[in-house]
Amino acid sequence: MHISDKVAIITGSARGFGKRLAEVIVSKGGRVVLGDILEKGYDIANELNAKSGKTVAVFQRCDVTKFSDLQALVSRATQEFGGLDIMVNNAGIGGTIPWYDSDGDSLARTIDVNLKAPLEGTRLAVRYFIDNNRPGCVVNVASMMAFFPTEFGPVYGATKSGIVNFTASCSTLALLEHPIRVNAVAPNFADTAMVRDSLSKSNNELLSMNGILTVDEVVDQMIRCIEDEALVGDSIKLLAGRPPIVHKGRKAISTGVIAQAKL
Repeated sequence: MHISDKVAIITGSARGFGKRLAEVIVSKGGRVVLGDILEKGYDIANELNAKSGKTVAVFQRCDVTKFSDLQALVSRATQEFGGLDIMVNNAGIGGTIPWYDSDGDSLARTIDVNLKAPLEGTRLAVRYFIDNNRPGCVVNVASMMAFFPTEFGPVYGATKSGIVNFTASCSTLALLEHPIRVNAVAPNFADTAMVRDSLSKSNNELLSMNGILTVDEVVDQMIRCIEDEALVGDSIKLLAGRPPIVHKGRKAISTGVIAQAKL
């Protein structure tokens, strides 16, 4: 999918991957709806508009655990820019270390933000694309912790494993008359505020062992998920100092259920 003239929703866009992705999409001629609980998103939208000399970005406060907030992002995209082409489910949280010090509410929020919200965001986007007879693209953010267990983040890892499975299960949406591609990126530790806040100084050996990705390295692969039409239901693994790897795990096969469904 060419990004020029396309409209993207990005959750968790006030910092980190989401902020940088918004900048890159706008630089390629796209427009963005920024969703975040952080009010800093207003400043980012204003900066993008000032640099472009026109309205290319709007901010909508969004708690991704609330269905109404996610729905408001879709409504804002259609109201401001006339439609939606790309949904990026980027918002995420790391959880408490050690995880067993979390209470039930904290664990539930990790699951709601990292797993339930991307599922709901994808559903809303897919429903919009189908109802409006238009192709579309969804990018989910997983993690390398989806592929290897860690003692300090089993709940976080479980949510990211779910994202990889969910993304692979959406592969047959690309067979619709108006194809919808759902892909994911799965970075290891990256230089974001979430990583810096989550890993205490006593855990610096984790970074020494695994290295740390730059934000741009991750965002480049998010853009690839949008532009490379050969990617369908795929997750791109990212480790510092190594080339990206497209995960070759099993994906859903067509049984006719989706293609023949009354959509």
